[in-house]
Amino acid sequence: MPQKALKVTKQPKDVRRITKKQKNLRKAAPLQIKSKKRSLSHLKKLNKFSSLTESTEKLIASRVGHLELLKGTRKEVEKQKKKDTK
Repeated sequence: MPQKALKVTKQPKDVRRITKKQKNLRKAAPLQIKSKKRSLSHLKKLNKFSSLTESTEKLIASRVGHLELLKGTRKEVEKQKKKDTK
């Protein structure tokens, strides 16, 4: 009796690929214009990190009243309290 030819199993395709029928659910990333000078890109990174740390310190200081992160050193805070009481 003749038999059918054996089917060759293909490897499954990558699930992450996007076909024409599928929609890409991820939003388009915002366009980032990069400067050609390396020093400017380094400054941009520093500015971002400094603003992040500043906002974090403000948040922590607002939640916990006794932190001296933004208020200054202990001596400066005590001098200010003395001036306020006088």
